[in-house]
Amino acid sequence: MAMTQPPRRSGRAKPFLVGLSLLAMVLFCVVLWQLRAIVLLGFGAILSAILLNAAAWCLRQVLPLGQIAAVALSVALLVLIGVGAFLLLGAQIVSGLMEIRTQLPEVLRTIDGYIDLGDVESWIGEKMEGPMEMGPVFAGLTNVTSVLIAVGTGIALVCVGGIYLALNPEGYREGALAMIPAHLRPRSREVMAVLGRALRAWLVGQLVAMFAVFVMTTAGLWMLGVQTPVALGAIAGLLEFVPYVGPVASAVPAVAVGLMDGPTTALWVLLLYLAVQQIEGALLIPLIQREVVDLPPAVTVFSIVALGVLLGPLGVIMAAPLTVVGVVLARELWCPWMSGDDCDTDVEA
Repeated sequence: MAMTQPPRRSGRAKPFLVGLSLLAMVLFCVVLWQLRAIVLLGFGAILSAILLNAAAWCLRQVLPLGQIAAVALSVALLVLIGVGAFLLLGAQIVSGLMEIRTQLPEVLRTIDGYIDLGDVESWIGEKMEGPMEMGPVFAGLTNVTSVLIAVGTGIALVCVGGIYLALNPEGYREGALAMIPAHLRPRSREVMAVLGRALRAWLVGQLVAMFAVFVMTTAGLWMLGVQTPVALGAIAGLLEFVPYVGPVASAVPAVAVGLMDGPTTALWVLLLYLAVQQIEGALLIPLIQREVVDLPPAVTVFSIVALGVLLGPLGVIMAAPLTVVGVVLARELWCPWMSGDDCDTDVEA
């Protein structure tokens, strides 16, 4: 009995399948680019879920709670902490920001006494104090309202998505692994675990550093007698989330406000911000971020600039954690594939 040979694929089928795969990849990249804001918000939800899981894990160490109950209690505690902080400091921060806004022309006039700003001060004064037509006013209100709605929607999506991810992390993880070929799943699970630990260590450490910078900056500005120390300290703490670039940006308004009291005060404010950054970089970060990957400063700065140009403000905000993801993936996947051996556990600057 003659054996039948399996049908052979035509030689033209292979190039066709390769071309179809490339076309699918291109279309996927185009769709991903069009949905880049949603992708970044999804990454923000993952960071939120990591934070909630860390808080839930701490609660489960001291209380007999399940995952859902621990996450619910964590959300409640975080909300209470946020409301308490707003009641204690919110009014001071808001009034300080409004005071900085109203003092902007005076700040510019003071700076103009040291360096010639030309017509910048008069132009801003005309825009802020001069008569305004109703059309531009309504247009400005519409733009501000749109921005506030977009920011509020994004924050809501990140928070709600993070809660859902934290309630069932294993289910979402296994669902993601189900889309990967079976022979790659064990290694992918290991890499995902390493990514989770690195992001958790970076996120918790960064939040602690932000709070420490807020406290040190506020106390220092208060001792120097600078106006609105709480608002300026809050700006410094929030911008600390963006490494290197954020601290520089937060120092600009503080030095400008300090310049109103004279160049000596402005110099002391500048020295204060330099001292806070030295304390944070030399003492705080090594203590609170021992498990996080060592991010090379040049890589971090260029990542912030590049993602800011490509993705806008969301790219700047998410640049540092995305850099953590990139460094971990390079260490766990790219380096072993290129060398055939395991890479060093740390990435040196």
